[in-house]
Amino acid sequence: MSEADPAIVTSWLERTRALGPMIDAEAAANEHATELSPKVVEAMDAAGLFAILAPRELGGGEVHPLDAIDVVSELSYWDGSAGWYGHAVMVGGSVAGAFLGPKAAEAIFPDGRYAHAAGQAAPTGKAVRDGDGYRVSGQYSFASGSPHAQFLVGGFMVEGREPPTMLIGLVPRENVEFLGNWDVLGLRGTGSYDFAVPECWVHGDFFFNPAAPEQQRGGALYRMGFMAHPQMCHAAFALGATRRVLDEWLAYARGKVRGEGALADQQSFQRDFAMATGELRAADAYLRQTFAGLYAAAEAGEPTPEQILEGQVATSHAFTMAKRVAQTAFNAATTAALRNGNALQRAYRDVMAGSAHVINSDQALLDLGAALAKSG
Repeated sequence: MSEADPAIVTSWLERTRALGPMIDAEAAANEHATELSPKVVEAMDAAGLFAILAPRELGGGEVHPLDAIDVVSELSYWDGSAGWYGHAVMVGGSVAGAFLGPKAAEAIFPDGRYAHAAGQAAPTGKAVRDGDGYRVSGQYSFASGSPHAQFLVGGFMVEGREPPTMLIGLVPRENVEFLGNWDVLGLRGTGSYDFAVPECWVHGDFFFNPAAPEQQRGGALYRMGFMAHPQMCHAAFALGATRRVLDEWLAYARGKVRGEGALADQQSFQRDFAMATGELRAADAYLRQTFAGLYAAAEAGEPTPEQILEGQVATSHAFTMAKRVAQTAFNAATTAALRNGNALQRAYRDVMAGSAHVINSDQALLDLGAALAKSG
């Protein structure tokens, strides 16, 4: 595929696809550097991809969920790390834009430009009320998308408050210490470094309560349920990475001679490939149907608890599919997929690494099954 100018294409998918060959060419170097190259980040930024989930009034795209799924899936097809890094920053923009106060919005979106936010929202930090802000500190892991972010996301438990209250807060980069240590099996280019927040004071506008988020800006996109954005983005990553697995598997099978012909001509391959293709298409359709429905419900008022739960079902289903297909393809490619630099191997590792996230893990399936059993 030839490169196109992302400024002259029309849809978000076309704009993303125009960057694909360049992202693909940088993927190996990104793995070695353990973060996306400035070239890739700047191109994604110039195309407006990082801000697609941010409110329009702050200069963001505030796109329909199906557009977001298209973008994250396409990025993840070309390089799983680009898709994962990208969606981490995209979700940071949706949170910052929709739920933070005016001082935070002004700082994070100066003159309609998104300054990037990423991090980890686990409640491993502490916050103490101090005037019109909080004195905070903490240490965090797996801050995907953080190398170029100007604000770092963290979860903070408020001390001295009953009942215990968790806040999500964004801390300016200059108050953060990065701890390095991203040396992993998959998603190697995501720059998911650990970081620490030494004690500092941050204005209250940079915090919100995720258990009862108050929407400050934007429309239906932010009424879909607080976890809807990370769920649909994680699932879209799984779809894109799996699509790359299938393409690489097919290319291998066409070039691999087995007996008197190519592996791709054998019925056993054709059967397995057809089943894998069907699984991917089913997961894709289910994800799109679910989040289009969530968005429609948010436009009409508010999604039901059952619709919100369905978002997690669709996400878990996408990752279950991705792991099964990736493992089948990896096994079928035998020693070819063992070699470093092989695109199938990279996509396989990225799928398996992404499945370790709490949203996509086996524990998520156990929790989800318990909820479904009670609601049925």
